[in-house]
Amino acid sequence: MLNLRDWTMRRKLWATLILMWVGLILVAGWSLYSMRANLFEQRTQSLEYFIGSAKQLVDSYVDQAQQGKLSEQEAKQRAIADLSHLNFGADGYLFVFDSNLDIVYHPRRDTGSSMRDYQDPKGNYLYRDMLAAGQQPGGGLVGYVSRRSGGDKMFDKLSYVMRVPAWDWQIATGVYVDDIDAIIMRGLLVYLGLILAIGGVLSLIVAWVIRNVLGSLGGDPGQARERVQHIAAGDFTQPLVLKSSDDSSLLHAIEGMRRRLNETFAEVRASAEWVNVGAGQIASGNQDLAVRTDQQSAAIVETASSMEQLTQTVRHNADNADAATQAAAQTRDRAEQGGSMMHDVESTMAKIQESSRRMAEIVDMIDNIAFQTNILALNASVEAARAGTAGRGFAVVAEEVRNLASRSAEASREIRGLIGTAGEQVETGVDLVGKVGAAMEEIVASVSSVSGLMDEIAGASREQRGGIEQVNQAISELDQVTGQNASLVQQTASASQSLVEQARRLEAALEQYRVQATDATGSDARVERQPAARARLAAASSRA
Repeated sequence: MLNLRDWTMRRKLWATLILMWVGLILVAGWSLYSMRANLFEQRTQSLEYFIGSAKQLVDSYVDQAQQGKLSEQEAKQRAIADLSHLNFGADGYLFVFDSNLDIVYHPRRDTGSSMRDYQDPKGNYLYRDMLAAGQQPGGGLVGYVSRRSGGDKMFDKLSYVMRVPAWDWQIATGVYVDDIDAIIMRGLLVYLGLILAIGGVLSLIVAWVIRNVLGSLGGDPGQARERVQHIAAGDFTQPLVLKSSDDSSLLHAIEGMRRRLNETFAEVRASAEWVNVGAGQIASGNQDLAVRTDQQSAAIVETASSMEQLTQTVRHNADNADAATQAAAQTRDRAEQGGSMMHDVESTMAKIQESSRRMAEIVDMIDNIAFQTNILALNASVEAARAGTAGRGFAVVAEEVRNLASRSAEASREIRGLIGTAGEQVETGVDLVGKVGAAMEEIVASVSSVSGLMDEIAGASREQRGGIEQVNQAISELDQVTGQNASLVQQTASASQSLVEQARRLEAALEQYRVQATDATGSDARVERQPAARARLAAASSRA
């Protein structure tokens, strides 16, 4: 049995060209056959029409005879006379015979001749067949062979017969059909010329198409199909054999695809191995990271507890700083009150000192009065001595006055001494009060400075308390984020394990692909790319 799958593309294309020739020949044969059938049908219709016209002519005479216009004998004579003037084509004529197969009218035979035993050259009883055909409704067609006048060559001929029942006439005519064969032969020559022209042009076109197709394919498609099947099965080790100048065909593209797939799958296999190793390292790093994250979470929890205690301590210190600030403010107020009182004392001491000076002046005045009184008493004593006895009493008074003046002067000296001592003490007190006032002012300034420092300490404590509370809140949030990170690390570890499993599956899936050893260029390229992959993997592992 013919198996078309084993045929090459070239053989199939040439077979297609042969089938095209066969198709053209069949189309031409069918056209000639249809033409011959149409010509015969047209000839038959012409014969039928011609015999029908002759029958109508005879029927008209039959009607005239039946109507009595003509006698039957006269009507038959006129009918035969009219039929003798009717011809079908160049050599077609009419003839009439009756049911006894005797000639009624024939341009080439005697009237009354019996044709019962007449046979054509093939042995067919022609008139018997025509009588049977004429008995059919509408007449019938009879085919036979006959010789042309003046020759012995046999030709096909057709006769059409119609019956005139009233007179028992069978009207017939015959025509040669060799002209139809001549027309068919001329048509055959025309068709052969057309077939040769069209077939030649199509053959050239198909030959060019075959060459172009085979050139575009680069070889037989069976070879391409076989290699593509190998590639689809994962076998990249069998290269295609190409022509030296082939750089654009389908096989060249398939070979390029095989090479690229070979290189790609080789790189993918190597990358899958490195991905498997890297995924294992990532999974291990994620496990370590998960442990360290848990430890960090625990440390953050402890730090949060310590920060809470520190927050309480700072809050207590801030409260104490507020209390100290209030006490410093009260101390400052009291120191300011003491400073104002010291100013009052200083003014009072100044007034006492002024009074002491005035008392000293008064004592000086008294001392001067005593000194003058003593002088006056001495003068009075001198004047009393001069007066003698008359001035003795005045001398006594003067003596007393001098004694009083002496005691007044002595008392004045004592008072001056006391006043001087008191003045010195007052001046000393004034100096001490001034120093105390200056000290009080310094104390007030120091207390004010301390109060300001306490205010700053209190403000700093409040800010520190706020900052500690923010730090505590941040640590709480960091604790939550660290917990979430720990959960994410666990998920990442699970994903890494899944990645390891997927990498193993990828390696298992790539095991079914057989890869051809690449040439020096491809190997160098792979050697250059694999260290880069290792470097990226090492960088990723270090970051992990």
